[in-house]
Amino acid sequence: MAETYVTTAYERLQIANLRWRKRLQKWISRSREKVSFVLIPNDEKPFAQIEISVGMLGFLFGLSLSLVLLSFGLLLYFSFFFERNLSLEKKTETQLVSFLFYDLLSKDLRESVEELESMTESLNLLAWEEIPEKEMITQDYLLKEEFRKDASELDSNLLLFQQVVTTYTQFGVRLGNLVPNFQNAIDYLSMRESIFYSMPRGRPLKPGVGVVTSTFGYRSDPFGILPVGEYHSGIDFAAGEGTPIYATGPGIIAVDTAVGGLGKSVRINHENGFFTLYGHCSLILVNPGDRVKRGDKIALVGQTGKATGAHVHYEVRIGLDSPLDPEEYINLD
Repeated sequence: MAETYVTTAYERLQIANLRWRKRLQKWISRSREKVSFVLIPNDEKPFAQIEISVGMLGFLFGLSLSLVLLSFGLLLYFSFFFERNLSLEKKTETQLVSFLFYDLLSKDLRESVEELESMTESLNLLAWEEIPEKEMITQDYLLKEEFRKDASELDSNLLLFQQVVTTYTQFGVRLGNLVPNFQNAIDYLSMRESIFYSMPRGRPLKPGVGVVTSTFGYRSDPFGILPVGEYHSGIDFAAGEGTPIYATGPGIIAVDTAVGGLGKSVRINHENGFFTLYGHCSLILVNPGDRVKRGDKIALVGQTGKATGAHVHYEVRIGLDSPLDPEEYINLD
């Protein structure tokens, strides 16, 4: 009986390997074969010929088929299976409208800030005749947020949001810098206004009443006693006896008795060290400690003390300093 030969697993594996190698070599050789495409024009020009290997042709065919199948699959998905998130779309549209609204508001805010900066500069010029620390009322620093602000890229909500945040950040800084400068100027002008309204101003008699008979400074002695003259520390307003005398500024009554040659006199202490004297009165209408306002009636014109006729002697002083020329304060009105 003839013996049968049984192949081993290793031998079968080698045989299969040889077969696949032959098939692969056969496929590679076929893929290297050229396929020619000839383009024949209608006129008499020479035709064009394009050669491409079978393998490349198969690859391009497979790629095209894959793209067609992928496109068809996406079409089916978005046509029958895709569900739109309507709530998200609505929220996105709402945010977009909000950002656009705030973007418009930022433009109005820019104009307001620029106008406020101009007004603050004018206020500082009025207060100090210069603009102190002008750098403070400009945008001297920005917060650390740095966003792109390319206007051509504002199609997305994110970039629009970034621009709005940047704009409001900048204006927040500028407004923050304006506040102390504006407040300082207001405080300074308020202080100046307070000082101005607390100072003695105007005449001690009503407008048009009385005439100036003696001015401030050196003059000849009206009594003819001193040949070299004397220093007159105020201004004299001659008027009929009993003419009302009025306070030239708000203050507190300090003196209502005779002071030297002034006879019956009134002293009013004003703020900031100012005080005024009204001398030669015939009658005093206020008492020490009374608080008076500018324009209040305080006494009547007379000729008590060293006087040659009915008049009011008016002085302006600051503390213990020498008398001031009342004309400068009369002309403040």
